[in-house]
Amino acid sequence: MIVDKITPNEFMQYEAEHSTSGKNEWLLCIDPKFSKYQIMLNEFFERDVYPTYRLDKSGNVLTGKYEDKEAIPITFSSLAERPELLSGLVNEGYVSKNDSVLAYHCESCKVWVIKDGIHRLSKWLVEKLNMKITVYEVASNDWSHATLDMPNYCKCEK
Repeated sequence: MIVDKITPNEFMQYEAEHSTSGKNEWLLCIDPKFSKYQIMLNEFFERDVYPTYRLDKSGNVLTGKYEDKEAIPITFSSLAERPELLSGLVNEGYVSKNDSVLAYHCESCKVWVIKDGIHRLSKWLVEKLNMKITVYEVASNDWSHATLDMPNYCKCEK
């Protein structure tokens, strides 16, 4: 896998054009590193990759409310075992013209949180596709000052 460094401006441009989920949360991380790379979907799903949706406390419904402290994180690979949970995220007939996703990555605890591309990844997961995707990533060892999504997924001690 070839990883290309990109500038903060290139990352911000992609995020501004594509993400609706807590834009600019990365501004609160320490020493961010920006990159763009291609990876096979199956290889990407082998990581601890999370959608910004989590399970409600019943464990049977996905919720996108970052402020819900009782919600339980679930990885895409775990969602693959429970495809019924993805029905609300997968639109029939939806055809994406974009093979890219935007991810926030904690290098310390090795988690990735998808900030753009959740519906695409969910559809490809349900369809069991294995294709090359492009990941726009901001990585940091310290997300302790983040206030939206990252505190719900980062496993680092606070």
